[in-house]
Amino acid sequence: MKISYFNTIATHAPKYLTGSVFAGIVGVLMTKYYTSAFSPEEYGILALYLMMFKYVVSLVSLNLDSGSTRYYFDYRLTKRDEYLSTIFWLITSMALVVLILGLIFMPLISDWISPRTRIIYLVTIGSAIATVYVSYFTRILYNEQLSNSVMKHSIFQTCVNHLSSVLFISIFRIGILGRMGGQGLGYLMNMISLLREFKVKNLFILKYSFNKLMAKETVLLTYPSMISTFMGVAFVYLDRVFIKHYMGNSYVGLYSLGFMLGQGLSLIFEAVSQSILPKVFNDMKDDYAKAISELELFSYKYYGGLLLITIVLASLSPFIVRILSNDEYQQAATVMPMILAGFMMGGFYKIPSLILGFHKVVWFHPFLVVISFGTNALLNWKLIPESGIMGAAFASFIGLFIYSLVLQIISAKYMSRKYRTVVFSFYLIVLITLSIFNKEIIL
Repeated sequence: MKISYFNTIATHAPKYLTGSVFAGIVGVLMTKYYTSAFSPEEYGILALYLMMFKYVVSLVSLNLDSGSTRYYFDYRLTKRDEYLSTIFWLITSMALVVLILGLIFMPLISDWISPRTRIIYLVTIGSAIATVYVSYFTRILYNEQLSNSVMKHSIFQTCVNHLSSVLFISIFRIGILGRMGGQGLGYLMNMISLLREFKVKNLFILKYSFNKLMAKETVLLTYPSMISTFMGVAFVYLDRVFIKHYMGNSYVGLYSLGFMLGQGLSLIFEAVSQSILPKVFNDMKDDYAKAISELELFSYKYYGGLLLITIVLASLSPFIVRILSNDEYQQAATVMPMILAGFMMGGFYKIPSLILGFHKVVWFHPFLVVISFGTNALLNWKLIPESGIMGAAFASFIGLFIYSLVLQIISAKYMSRKYRTVVFSFYLIVLITLSIFNKEIIL
């Protein structure tokens, strides 16, 4: 008897969500501490280094951590260790290249963010590289549906991350370096913990070999998403660059706080997506038509749930910011509803992403990133000088809306007419509603 999507979610999503929600709640609660420890300007510098952290992660990983998932299920029962080792050495090669490039460009980048912060710069690169390995190892746990392990490692990393950050900031008085150092220590300790578990459970035995054929087929499959991942990060975080240029580090801090709080919505749809991915792939191999039908029925409830949660959180934005920061940061509440709407659209495209991933339809990613997040970047350039951080929030929503809508369009041929009608009608209603509420920004 096959397990339904809701049974799969009931079994694994609570554990994935527990780890993610624990990390999210602790991170949100710690925001109160960090916003009291740092001024908006210092918080802005911290946000820019976190932006750099994202760039380094995308360059090192090239989406190989998640992009290798499709072939993992092909090699899982025969050549798992050989395949995983090949991807491990690919990631290690990129880590060395990025480290060398990072050292070359250190004076230019670190001084642009803030003078005399080169130690923070180096710590950021190191922690980003550790993050990629943690993400790669955690992906193996997701593929094996070891939700207990995922939850345990997430909680462990979160505790080390924030406890050490408090120690470095409050006791050793090293400010932003303490926050970035605590984050890096959390990833490093989690990586060591993951390797220990892999050895005990025989989940991955590293081989000193490199299978060129495996590497080639994985790179060919993930090449479009590699490009789109990096370009997406480059475009998405351009808003911080424009805000710093036009408004200064303090507004970077305000916007980043609102963005971070709004991004909390992604904890829910990431947990759901990771829970059902193995089931979707396996069911489609066994009975494709039935699997599509079940996924469509599930998606209606999933979309409705995300919409309801988004509306509730958006209405509570001023209260959330007031509780988790202080009066200096209250303006962050103005951008939260629009950020939440953007991440809601990000949650919607998880369903078509699963469908397209199964069919290995990935060619469109670079083009879609240029169209959607390129539009985001252009809107940032136009709207931020006139509308400030609200312009940046609206640009972010439009970029995610376009990305999500196009994914639905590309995957539409695999779905029923009813699904297409319901989903595209909903997208149209969302766009019209938010455009009306933000007509002053648009005009």
